Amino acid sequence: MSVGAWFRTDFDEPSVPAALPMELTSGMHPSLTIVDQMVRGRGIIGRITGDFGAVAVKVAGTGGPVRVTVSIGLDEISTRWWADRVRPSRTTPELPRLVVLRAQGRIRGSVVLARRQGWRGAASAEATLSFDLAEGELDSDGLLMVELGETPPPSWATGRLSTRPVVGLRFNSIAVHTTSVSAPATVSTGSTGCDFAVLQPGAALVQRLSTQVVPAAPPLPLTPRNRFTRRRPARAAFKVARAARRVAYRAMPARPGPLSGVLAADVMTGAPIDIEVSGDQLRLPGPIETPVLLGAVQAQPTLAWRLK
Repeated sequence: MSVGAWFRTDFDEPSVPAALPMELTSGMHPSLTIVDQMVRGRGIIGRITGDFGAVAVKVAGTGGPVRVTVSIGLDEISTRWWADRVRPSRTTPELPRLVVLRAQGRIRGSVVLARRQGWRGAASAEATLSFDLAEGELDSDGLLMVELGETPPPSWATGRLSTRPVVGLRFNSIAVHTTSVSAPATVSTGSTGCDFAVLQPGAALVQRLSTQVVPAAPPLPLTPRNRFTRRRPARAAFKVARAARRVAYRAMPARPGPLSGVLAADVMTGAPIDIEVSGDQLRLPGPIETPVLLGAVQAQPTLAWRLK
């Protein structure tokens, strides 16, 4: 009898290693052996309930290098779960979320997620992070461990980034395929939706920064908190008030003005990094081995950044 077999019941199904190439899009797949502080999903892998979330996937690896792609999402349910646990002020807008991703116990990258208000509702935000696992990190009997966590923001970003940023986020999908060419970590291209951006480990020393005007962040959805506000008339009034606030936020003129300047800091330590800004070009002082957070000198909540 194998170790741990006596803990099983007749209702447990044996885990089945996923063959390469692999694309995991559901939390019900038999290769998903462990979830920590997460609720499994059917259309997604799962949604995080705590200050970090982790999954372990049993993969029939070859022992060689592989490329891993992880998709993360922020939607309306994410913000409601966050608001129910943090209990912010009713007038607080959504703030961007900065999270770090670990795999096999090492930091692989970081992303910032921010939603923008539309006329009828706020759009979801997604980020896809791709990175390499070196030879031997994923063998034939190994587990692929992927974790989302938080890190303290640098002092100049305090109050501009969300607290407890991991709560409610989704693991949309995880894909793994073999590779013969090593490449630095990359994040899906596109606007970040806010005045922050993240450079991944191994990024080019010269980056081009473009900006665009975006609507304000949406108001937070708050669940009624006492027996009076939970009644139907009060709930209906809250829904009408929030719909009115959404329209007001969307109709609010966005005049962020010119870029106020760029600051840079190590995501993990918060240590400042001297970055040279020349027009729309950013130049790093040297190669980076950990993610680097870029942000505006002064908050410009209706300005979105994009790195090229």
